Amino acid sequence: MDGDTYNLILWLIILTFFSFFTQEMQILRAISEVENYLLVFRSARDKSLSFLASQLKRYSGIHDDRLLENKVNELVETYVILPVDIDPYGIVKKIKHILRTSERGLEERIAQIAPKATRVDVQNLSNIVELARALNIIYKVLNHYYLIARKFRSLWLLMQLSAQMPFVMEEVKAIEGALEAFRHNVPIGDSAGPLVASYLARKYAAGQTFLEPVDNTIVYSLNLEERKVYVIKAKGPGGSVGRVDEALQWVLERERPTHIVTIDAALRYEGEESGTLAYGYGVAMGGIGAERFTIEELATKNNIPLYAVLIKVSEAEALSVMTEDIYRGVKRAVDVVENFVKSQPPGSVIVVIGVGNTVGVP
Repeated sequence: MDGDTYNLILWLIILTFFSFFTQEMQILRAISEVENYLLVFRSARDKSLSFLASQLKRYSGIHDDRLLENKVNELVETYVILPVDIDPYGIVKKIKHILRTSERGLEERIAQIAPKATRVDVQNLSNIVELARALNIIYKVLNHYYLIARKFRSLWLLMQLSAQMPFVMEEVKAIEGALEAFRHNVPIGDSAGPLVASYLARKYAAGQTFLEPVDNTIVYSLNLEERKVYVIKAKGPGGSVGRVDEALQWVLERERPTHIVTIDAALRYEGEESGTLAYGYGVAMGGIGAERFTIEELATKNNIPLYAVLIKVSEAEALSVMTEDIYRGVKRAVDVVENFVKSQPPGSVIVVIGVGNTVGVP
């Protein structure tokens, strides 16, 4: 073997070694980055479970920590199984039925565990359980994919997982911020819609008794310069989103509205200011879409125009205590809705729906 051939083989061996070594270093670095995020997520999950246990202990009188831990695990390790969608016909009704069943079942379970809790306390505890469930599933799913990627030493899986972590971190921070809000029963960013509805009711229906035609949902009837306005929102101040679609159906059985206006918090893009307003046509409503579907169906069937007012919030702000910027956006949204109503011909009937979680909003 001459010298040139020997040097070539040596260089190939060195390149192969460094290629393998570099990939192993990348794998170790990705593992380290993902593990650091997972530690934060597990800490957030454990914090939410401890917080839930302390709140249940406050209203239940259970002093056995092991028993309390079992109760918390039962509540958190409960899942909502959505219906089969192979044949989509009628699936919205099935989804609503299952969601209503899960909401009612959760509140009944909490009422049994914490008999000292009031209706508002039970609603807030239900929201805390949902937050703990979300943090629990986030950690378990990400840990599942991490363990698989590490098991097979897959750099590509680890890189994809690592790339998603900052976005998941934003979501985890948002959920963490909601725990204190529901503990102290104060409005969150997602309460912007119900707060607008509440301000309208206080201003134009002060002293009037509201109606509660649907469970956890109230309706105000008020007059604004010869225009009749129905204001719909979830019943506060407990954490609830109500059943605004069913309340709208109740109104439509008695009136012929000319317009429907929905107000809701909407996620802003990075670089946008919180509390700014946006306007649109359609139903401003997030979630799984069952209630939105019903409102769209009712409006289409009765040929009622749909208008929307959106209050921009970040993902973290949506679940955290309402900031001053969002509150200012709420006040501007009240003015916008008032001006919209006044711009309609006298005798118009307008339905205003405050969409969102009504925690802390009476």
